Amino acid sequence: MRKNTLFSVMLVVATFLTAACTPGTAGTAEKSGTAANQPAQETQNDLVIGFNGDAVTMLANTDVNSFTDYQIRNIYDPLIDRDEQGKLIPALATEWKQTNDLTWEIALRDDVTFHNGEPFNAEAVKFNIDYILDEKNNSFYRSRWTNIQEAKVIDKNKIQIITKKPFPDLGWRLSEDLLIMEPSHIKKVGLQTAAENPVGTGAYKFDKWERHQYLRLVGNENYWKGKPSIKQVTFKYIPEFSGRLAAFLSGEVDLIGNVPVESIDTIKKDAKSRIESVSTVNIVYVALNTFYDGPLKDKKVRQAINYAVDVDELLNSINGGYGTKMTGPLSNGNQDYTETTDYGYQPDKAIALLAEAGYKPSDLNLQLDVSETSDPIGLSITQAIASQLDRIGVKVTIQNNEWGNHLAKIRQREMKDMYYLGYTNLFTAQNTLESLFVKDAPYSSYYDPEVEEMINKAISTSDQAARKKAFDEIQHRLVEEAAWIPLWQREATYALAKELKFKPRVDTRLYAFDMSW
Repeated sequence: MRKNTLFSVMLVVATFLTAACTPGTAGTAEKSGTAANQPAQETQNDLVIGFNGDAVTMLANTDVNSFTDYQIRNIYDPLIDRDEQGKLIPALATEWKQTNDLTWEIALRDDVTFHNGEPFNAEAVKFNIDYILDEKNNSFYRSRWTNIQEAKVIDKNKIQIITKKPFPDLGWRLSEDLLIMEPSHIKKVGLQTAAENPVGTGAYKFDKWERHQYLRLVGNENYWKGKPSIKQVTFKYIPEFSGRLAAFLSGEVDLIGNVPVESIDTIKKDAKSRIESVSTVNIVYVALNTFYDGPLKDKKVRQAINYAVDVDELLNSINGGYGTKMTGPLSNGNQDYTETTDYGYQPDKAIALLAEAGYKPSDLNLQLDVSETSDPIGLSITQAIASQLDRIGVKVTIQNNEWGNHLAKIRQREMKDMYYLGYTNLFTAQNTLESLFVKDAPYSSYYDPEVEEMINKAISTSDQAARKKAFDEIQHRLVEEAAWIPLWQREATYALAKELKFKPRVDTRLYAFDMSW
């Protein structure tokens, strides 16, 4: 925790008065009062991250949710990781190779132990893959693993993954989805207990989790990469950005993300703080829900909505130009990106298309869902979209949801018409298209059996030129179908204590192991 000038003075006074530190002056994560007070220390060993919201579970391979993922990746390791720029790098796996069209062989590190002392090995990897594939575990990752036939242990440090069809992007899938839980712990205590008391191989061990308050982790002194510089990490849950900003400026937390444009100057003027930002592959969009039996099932209505939304105006006026406009389903940082045609702002054409579909603009009364918890400017963006649609006579009601409820409504197909969402770590076409445009994917809003067939065919194509051509065709098809309203790829902006060594990543993950004071 940052120590401000007042704290330094009080510390000197305390040496004479032998007064105890209060929660507001203790140089630890407990300043917030979320855990027992500890004595102040001259050397700062802790880090407090002001975070939007709670994790759903501490189980890995279960919940497709960035709030969960960012936290538990400090507890669990993947087989394959990514560097700060998104390039695949070894983690628990030392190498991976395709031995034939349907078989991948993965070599594993032999010097890793779990937090409970159990050895990491191929059996642990198989356990976690089987966990995803087992229907009774209700993993939201399962829809992205339907092409996996089985995991086969070759020896303690080598495993094979057998696929039903060629899976050229398996390395990316492993880096995105698979984290390694300790099997004997889960078998001993059961999934329910393990969901609140995790054991992994990561840089940090689980310490305490107070629902809707904080998650506290402590450094793993036996971590295979070396001892963490920061010894204690606390994710402190503050849903409203105004609350996170106040906690940051007061020194209660050391790092916050998703800083809106209007707050950047305030932070820059604070002598104890600085701003860091990076262009990411993360995207924001408005889903046009075809699972709901309403006017948006009509392609012409979806196209009309696209023509009636001025994305340039939104990007510049609401987001201050921070971000790169998208015209299709992939960001330009995606390795399979192709340029697509922008609908552009053409309100007259929107009205004409509605007439062709048999609607007057006033016939449409749509609901647009958003979660301000996830994105501080999400509510402003959706309100501006509603205003733009009102210009042509389409009425839009904004529904602001708590983040967990927002995700549940999407997953359970309970969204009425449209919803605003950000999606992360979209480095490949397969990861994007399979996650957002396939019927059984948890965050899909648009379904067309022909498009799904195109996606399934493309992802199993081994020839790289043919694969790229297939992905290009899908992108153009989704734009033609007006499957959603693409907005922009995000620029991630963070506020942090000036003394904190932190380099933002293009995938926006928060690895405390890579930070130090």
